[in-house]
Amino acid sequence: MSIPRYTDLDTVHDHVWDALETAAEDPGHPYRQLTFGTVHEETPDLRTVVLRTADAGARALQFHSDRRSRKVAALRENDRIAWHAWDTESLEQIRLYGTATVHVDDDVAAALWESQSPGSLSVYPRPTAPGTPIDEPDDKLDPAVKSDPITEEDVAGGRQYFAAIRTVIDRVEWLHLHPDGHYRARFEYASDEGEATWVVP
Repeated sequence: MSIPRYTDLDTVHDHVWDALETAAEDPGHPYRQLTFGTVHEETPDLRTVVLRTADAGARALQFHSDRRSRKVAALRENDRIAWHAWDTESLEQIRLYGTATVHVDDDVAAALWESQSPGSLSVYPRPTAPGTPIDEPDDKLDPAVKSDPITEEDVAGGRQYFAAIRTVIDRVEWLHLHPDGHYRARFEYASDEGEATWVVP
C-alpha cells in the first residue's frame, strides 16, 4: 500500500481535523479510542476514552464520563489536557493540547446524552462511583440495565451521573513516520491567524 506524503501545511491541518471528525462518527477508525491526559495531584494521568464529537471549526473534541470519576475531579482543579492518537496503518501520530470544561446539567451535557445510543450509556445507572475499592472483581458491578436490547428507559437513571467533557485545542503536533523519511508539523492557535510550521521530528 502506498502511503501518501504531505508537503503542504494547510493540507496536513485539514487532514488531521478531517480524521478526527471522521473518527467521532466511525467506531472502527483508529482515532476513535484515544489516550486522554490530565494532571491529578501534580502528576500526569492517562486513560483511553472514546471520542464522541469533533468540530474542526471550534477546535473542539468531546467525550463523556461518570461525573464522579477521578478525571472529572482532576479537570475541576486543572483544566489543562492532552490527547494522543496513533494510526498503525498510516504511521501517523497526533498530539493535541488544550483546555477542558466539565458539563453536567447544561445544554452541552444534554445534547451529548441525547446523541448517544442506550448501549453507550449503559454503565451510568450503576450507583457506585468509579474507583471505589471492592473485594472481588465483580463486586458492585452488576449493571442496573437488564433488558436486551438496552432501551432509553433502561439508562435514564444514569443521567444523574453523566458528564460531558468538552476540550478546546490550542496546539496540534503531527508526526508522520513515513518510509521516505520522518517529518513533523505543529499548529498553534494563540492568535486569530494561527501559526503553522514544520519542525524537526
